[in-house]
Amino acid sequence: MYSIKMILSLIWFLNFQSNHDLTVNITNIKEPQGQLIMAIFDSEDTFLEKPFQSKKIEVSGESQKVVFKNLPAGHYSVSIIYDENNNGELDKNMIGIPKEGFAFSRKSMGTFGPPSYDDTKVEVKDNDVSIDIPLKYM
Repeated sequence: MYSIKMILSLIWFLNFQSNHDLTVNITNIKEPQGQLIMAIFDSEDTFLEKPFQSKKIEVSGESQKVVFKNLPAGHYSVSIIYDENNNGELDKNMIGIPKEGFAFSRKSMGTFGPPSYDDTKVEVKDNDVSIDIPLKYM
């Protein structure tokens, strides 16, 4: 038979190894057109350079729910671009101010440029996590 200690160790291991979902509820979408380009980052070293996961979602309403599935426990930062004209990038004016909507997790904004990884990271650990992110427009 199995000992209680062995069973508890197995349960702890399975809980530690389990993956979780991160649900992102995006609000403040101006028009139901274009696409949302979303990325999640799992470290400061890769922030805004190399996403851990990314998705492109066709916009179908004034709000959108997107789920990143099977994430290992850890910290993640979410970035969103509202690509209204489907050109695959965040359009900016001549001085670099975004002409399309954008957002980061924890509703963070940088002073001159994007916020830091630490300002945007959310923890995914014991349960599935749901966050709300309203798009911002300049």
